[in-house]
Amino acid sequence: MGSRLLPLLRLGDEARLRGALNHEATFHSPVTDYRGPEDVAHILLTSASVLDSIEPQREFIANGETVTMIAASYRGHRLSGVFVEAYDHAGRIESATLLLRPLSTLQEAIAGMRLALARSALPSER
Repeated sequence: MGSRLLPLLRLGDEARLRGALNHEATFHSPVTDYRGPEDVAHILLTSASVLDSIEPQREFIANGETVTMIAASYRGHRLSGVFVEAYDHAGRIESATLLLRPLSTLQEAIAGMRLALARSALPSER
């Protein structure tokens, strides 16, 4: 079994994504940490909508974690990175970490995320 999050991000179904998350889910983004299934689902789906693409390249699975090497793009500029998912005893996602490079494109994507979050704030900020 590979990444559980990437297929859910492609579906874009926030309720289904929230259901796959542990009640104390955490997302460690390149900028900050988000907590709780509502905020985590929202920020993950917002990220997926801001990026042009996110494609898995290779996966490593061990000890309740999946590490996926990804290729992504933002406004035609390539990004590469790592997406780490950790699961609880019931198989729900308890944490996810996203690392992306290069910094110049990441900074542009972060600016795009700020605009997207201004249009659709996190549930905890409404």
